[in-house]
Amino acid sequence: MADANDNFRELVCLYLKFLNYPLPSVASDGEEALSKALTERPDLIVMEVRLPRKDGFGIVAQLRNNPLTRDTRILAATAMAGPQDREKCLEKGFNAYLAKPFTMVEFKDILESMFGGNLR
Repeated sequence: MADANDNFRELVCLYLKFLNYPLPSVASDGEEALSKALTERPDLIVMEVRLPRKDGFGIVAQLRNNPLTRDTRILAATAMAGPQDREKCLEKGFNAYLAKPFTMVEFKDILESMFGGNLR
């Protein structure tokens, strides 16, 4: 879970806990997010696109170019909510897109669509 906003990171962790998913490793900037993604190789990365020190598009590009992380599922959970932002995120390599703010039900639905309920 990578987001510069402490409250948002806590909210996503709370959602995951309520939904009985594993609690994630968290990062507050892009460099930390990339480092953790490369060392921990998680099944899922929930990431804001606009991060300090390295943006989400750059992180996704690096992960997609690395054979060890090429297939990692990455969800853009972002404040980028303009008309073309969803398509841009998907074109740049994110697997799914969710505009902030979102509900726990919306988050659950997107996780189930990405994993079929098998992120445990």
